[in-house]
Amino acid sequence: MITRYVANRLLQSVVVLFGAIAISFALTNLIGKPADVIGGAYMSQEQRDALNVRLGYDKPLLTQFVDYLKSVATGKFGISYRDSEPAAGHVLAALPNTVVLVVTAMLVAALIAMVLAVFSTRHREDRWDRALRRSIGMLQGMPEFWLALMLVLIFSVEFELLPSFGFTSASALILPAASLSLPIIPTLFRVFRGQLLDVMSGEMVQAMRGRGLSERVILYRHALRNIAGPSSTFAALQLGYLIGHCLIVESIFAWPGIGNLMVSSVQARDFAVVQAIIVVVAALFILLNLAADLVVLITDPRVRVGAS
Repeated sequence: MITRYVANRLLQSVVVLFGAIAISFALTNLIGKPADVIGGAYMSQEQRDALNVRLGYDKPLLTQFVDYLKSVATGKFGISYRDSEPAAGHVLAALPNTVVLVVTAMLVAALIAMVLAVFSTRHREDRWDRALRRSIGMLQGMPEFWLALMLVLIFSVEFELLPSFGFTSASALILPAASLSLPIIPTLFRVFRGQLLDVMSGEMVQAMRGRGLSERVILYRHALRNIAGPSSTFAALQLGYLIGHCLIVESIFAWPGIGNLMVSSVQARDFAVVQAIIVVVAALFILLNLAADLVVLITDPRVRVGAS
C-alpha cells in the first residue's frame, strides 16, 4: 500500500509538471510570434518571417508544442534568440546562485524562528512571550521589495557597510538573504512554537514531569527532538515560497540568479528562456513537495498507517 501511495504521488507530480510545461508554452504563445514582438517597426516583413522560421514559429501550433516537449525532454528548452544557445544553459548558469541565496535565507530564518520559539515556550504567556509575539507579528505583512529597499538605504547608502549589487563576495549575500528570510520568520515561529507547545502538553511530558525531570531538560532533550521531523518538513516547503519571491529581491540587488534572469528575459522577449525558467521553477516546487511528503512518510508512523 505504501508503494502504491508513492507511485500515486509520482504520477501526480508528472501530471502537474506536464501542466506547467503546457501553461508555459501557452502563455508565451499568446503574446504572439517572437519576431513580431521583438522587431516591431524596425524589421521588414521578410526579416520577421526569416526569424520566425529560424525559431520554428512558422509551424502549426501543435507541431510547435510537440517540438517544445522534445526540447524539454532533451534538456535544451528551446533556443535563446539572443545568442542562439540552448535556453537551459542560461538557466543552469543562474540556478546555483539562486540556490545559494534561498538556502541561506531559509537556514537563517529557521534558526532564528526556532530560537525564538524555544524562548517563547519557556516563557509562555508571560510578559516576555506576549511582547515577543506582538513584535514578531510586525514582520508578517512586510513586503520583500520594501524591506530590500530599506536595507539598501540603511546599510549600503547611509552607513556604507554592505554591498548591494551583484554577487562579488560573501558579504554581498547578507542583504538579499535578509530580505528573503525576515518576512517568513513569523510563519516559522508560529509553527515551531505550536509544535513545541503540543509536545509539552502531551502525556509523555506529563510522565516526565512526574519522574522529576526539569522543564529545561524536557524541552531541550525531548521536545526539540520530537518536532525535528515535522519542523524540517515545513521549513523545506517554505523553500518554494522563497524561490517565488526571488524574482523581486534578485532584481533589486542585481543578484545573478533565475529571478534576475527572468526579468531580463521578459524585457528582451526571449521566450525560450522564460519558458525554461517557468518549467524549472515548477519542477523545483514539485520536487520539494514530493521530498517533504516522502520525509513525513518515513519519519511519522501515523502517516505510514494512513497511507496503508
